Amino acid sequence: MSVVGTRTGSLWAIKEIRAVFVLCFAGLTSFSITLSALPAWAAQQGHADTVVGTVTGVMLGVTVITQLSSATLMRRYSTRTLLIAGCLLLGLPTPLYLLGTDLWALYAISAVRGVGFAIVTVVGALAIPRAAPVHRRGEAIGIFGLAAAIPMMLGIAGGAALTLGGAFVVVAALGFVPVLALFAARSVSTVPLGGPKDGATSWRRVLLPLLMPAAVLLAVTAAGGGLVTILPLQLPAGSTAGAALLLYGAVGMVARWRIGHLTDRIGHRGLYPLLLAAGVVGLLLAAHGLANDAVGTLMVGAALFGLTYGGMQTVLLDLSYRAVPEEDAPTASAVWNAAFDGGTAAGASVLAFVAGTAWSGDGALLAGAAVVAVVGIMGLVPMLSRREPEPEPEPARTAPQRTDREDTP
Repeated sequence: MSVVGTRTGSLWAIKEIRAVFVLCFAGLTSFSITLSALPAWAAQQGHADTVVGTVTGVMLGVTVITQLSSATLMRRYSTRTLLIAGCLLLGLPTPLYLLGTDLWALYAISAVRGVGFAIVTVVGALAIPRAAPVHRRGEAIGIFGLAAAIPMMLGIAGGAALTLGGAFVVVAALGFVPVLALFAARSVSTVPLGGPKDGATSWRRVLLPLLMPAAVLLAVTAAGGGLVTILPLQLPAGSTAGAALLLYGAVGMVARWRIGHLTDRIGHRGLYPLLLAAGVVGLLLAAHGLANDAVGTLMVGAALFGLTYGGMQTVLLDLSYRAVPEEDAPTASAVWNAAFDGGTAAGASVLAFVAGTAWSGDGALLAGAAVVAVVGIMGLVPMLSRREPEPEPEPARTAPQRTDREDTP
């Protein structure tokens, strides 16, 4: 590992971090621009509001199933091979949404893309932190978060706006971008992220410490999946939904990126309760704004929940890595990503269904707030009882420069 960009300089100076960032950025662009667009596209094709959220649910359901086996994949195949496969599976099928508009066709295309999305997210979530020094892992997790948060900020709002404006063809074209980003793969490591070990033993040993971070993440992302699905359906006219989603994504992007610096320096105990409170209040305000056509209240609520949605992802991924031995990091990444996407799928499907009933959209958001509050408080108990690790000192020695593979973890 080179001195530049690792001990005190910018992590962006590490070639592998830059390369994995590009591939993850492209993959998350393909995912996020279709996340809020697909339910609206399915509704435009004549499918009922109570089922359109299941298109996203199918993709993320397959994603979760794939993620559960990804720890084994990361021990068998190289980082480069997995990221290339993930980008191809995620990007190549996206234009087919224009041809197959029956519900079964939308499900089939989404299922294939779900496999690719699973690989890109699980591998990227571990490859970038592994390419950085251990004492800057939170910061590196923030860089991975940035690769996801920028597309989420622009893609969710843009995908909804384009689809509601009759330009889903642009969404389908942008979904192809992971294939175009494969030029960056030549700078990615050809070494597997995980060492050879028995996957079953790993799961038994690390599952318990990862359960609570995964449960909290599932609750938060379920509320987020519901929010991005409900707003375009409940506010199909005008720019209110797009503006709220843009604000939600922008705040989430900054939080997910910069929170990592704070976790490296002050730990998690002070951040977690503040993020939890902001998320619950944000969902309550968003529900009130939606029910009463109070645009200002809706915007404030979306921003507050965006803070929690972005910040909690970085905090909980860092906690997951710290909870298990280093050799079990592939499993920690798999569990975190499965919780993230499982929660998003559940929110997009269940909360969108609730919004289509007499509860309406505000009732669905209130239900999401209740789940986040209950599960989040349950996660607060082990958080307060856990001893915060001491920050690792920066290494005193100077590592030799490497011109061939300065990015090797």
